[in-house]
Amino acid sequence: MRGALLASLKKSKKLKKTKKVEDRSAPMLKGGLEKKDIENYLKDVQDTYVEEWEPLLTSQGLTFRTEYVPMEKKEAQAMVSAYEAWTKLPEAKEKFEGFFKELTNSKIFSNMILKLQAKIDTCLKKFKCDKVFVKGSSRSAKDSVIEVAEMRSDFTKRVIAARDKDKKTSLNDAVIALLGAGKDAMSGTDAKYFLKLFIRSERIYQDMTLALDRPEFKSGWAIREWSDIDIGMEFRGFVHERRFCALCQYDYLVKIDALQDKKTREKIVSIIQDFYKKSVAPALHGGKSKFKSYIADFAIDTKGKCWIIELNPFQESTDGAMFSWAREKKTLTSEPFEFRYQAKTQSAAVALSKAWRELVTSTLQTSNQ
Repeated sequence: MRGALLASLKKSKKLKKTKKVEDRSAPMLKGGLEKKDIENYLKDVQDTYVEEWEPLLTSQGLTFRTEYVPMEKKEAQAMVSAYEAWTKLPEAKEKFEGFFKELTNSKIFSNMILKLQAKIDTCLKKFKCDKVFVKGSSRSAKDSVIEVAEMRSDFTKRVIAARDKDKKTSLNDAVIALLGAGKDAMSGTDAKYFLKLFIRSERIYQDMTLALDRPEFKSGWAIREWSDIDIGMEFRGFVHERRFCALCQYDYLVKIDALQDKKTREKIVSIIQDFYKKSVAPALHGGKSKFKSYIADFAIDTKGKCWIIELNPFQESTDGAMFSWAREKKTLTSEPFEFRYQAKTQSAAVALSKAWRELVTSTLQTSNQ
């Protein structure tokens, strides 16, 4: 997890202390990182910034159309300071709206909102869609959607809709509902909404802090075309030295009914392998391309089209999903190709961070009464 890397940097750079990482989207990096390891990691992160690979794939219709709003260094510094100030507030959640209003009264944040909204409006017209997804150059602010009241309301509705004949919702279905509500909460049309997510996101805070530590600052917002993707239809692929070595279910905390059918699984794997071999690899690996080892997230949308969602560093900082970096490095770096899916219902809530786990538990208790 990038929190571990941030901690390593703080020991040598004396950066401000951040709170304990709750985001579980990736495992912790090994402790005691050498300077060269940190440098290689940071380079890999920047090499997989969306600005680096998206143009190569969008030109071929392989990923979602994207427009960019470059971020100035002083804006990133303001974002980092805002996150640190918010986390130190007593009763921070309850006081966020007032805190955010004060931020937007400042010139730097009001200007950020204006230029971000202008680009969002342009993208809505250009992409001919009714909403977009805004992320950072490296990662999204998906960890902060738990703070959004509309997401919680949507989650509750989904849990109720998933009740069985006994008017009970299973833990597995509740987590699917949570993943769906959380995903949809990442879309919108309002710059203020996205800025609220960014300011409360520990992931964005980590990424901004690391970007600010680089000799040359490089970061920004990516405004991406929105596409509806069902939970269970995203997959994490491992490419090592341009060999597609492994693939697995991205939302591995849940059992997906469609993936229990062998023919369906084989068809999905075949579609993704063919998509990678015939389209993605030629687009990414041409000429003197730097893309050799990376982790690619694939999706099949509700219309059956295959996409690349994003590229991630081929590093232990990137979640191995259903594969273990510690025990299965050989599987992730060599052939034959292996595919994994979740065949059993898991105690998914246990793997969630405390706040998400409490939300699932409390909502289920109310719904299943």
